[in-house]
Amino acid sequence: MKRRGDKIVMITAYDAPSGRLADAAGVDLILVGDSSGMVMHGRESTVPVSLEEILFMTQWVTRARSGRSSWPTCRSARTRLERAGDRERGAAGERGRSRRGEARAERHVGRTGEAIVDAGIPVMGHIGLTPQTATVLGASRHRDARRPREGADSGRARAAGCGCFAIVLEAVPEAVARAATKALAVPTIGIGAGAATDGQVLVWHDMLGYSEGHAPRFVKRYAEIGDAIVDALGRYADDVRSGAFPEAQHTYAMPEEELKTFERR
Repeated sequence: MKRRGDKIVMITAYDAPSGRLADAAGVDLILVGDSSGMVMHGRESTVPVSLEEILFMTQWVTRARSGRSSWPTCRSARTRLERAGDRERGAAGERGRSRRGEARAERHVGRTGEAIVDAGIPVMGHIGLTPQTATVLGASRHRDARRPREGADSGRARAAGCGCFAIVLEAVPEAVARAATKALAVPTIGIGAGAATDGQVLVWHDMLGYSEGHAPRFVKRYAEIGDAIVDALGRYADDVRSGAFPEAQHTYAMPEEELKTFERR
């Protein structure tokens, strides 16, 4: 699709109904993301989401899809290596605000990704704002005007060195995303990275309009499902309280002879 210039459509999903609907709509990739921590589990961030939870939800989603790919996200570098069957336990990423610390983290992530690929597990890289490190590295990691080339070089190195099949570019300036997309042989999937990437991804609840709180500026609402759900639940509650539900068509009846027998008893 990258070679043909066809845009790649990716959406998050966390259960079988969502996976089925995304599949029916012709979505190319389904991301079973740790965004579930906030939009599904009521947490304040994605950080507490465990890999076990992601894998559990992935099972639900894959039961509904007919052939399109779905990939779980993995957060902990140590857990990634353990899940890949690698016995090297010393590759957990170091995190810090200094450029030296970030460089060390990039090298560690690179080795981790390579180990996972070597274990036969496809890897999608992630450059820019990663919610798991935003509180440590800061949300402006690749927005500093002095560092756009570093962002593109980071993506190129991540793909070439780790064997990633694609790279997510999150909350980076469009110029950085354009440069990375041009430099990389593998597809780039943007979220808050402008229109120059090979594809786009949005969070299910954000784009359908039933997530809580303020939506990021890059979110486009395609529906207001939350309002429709509240309206439907309100009408249901009114019908139950007034006795309007259930009606005869919602009720099971017995054959006349069986009813007489039942009443005689």
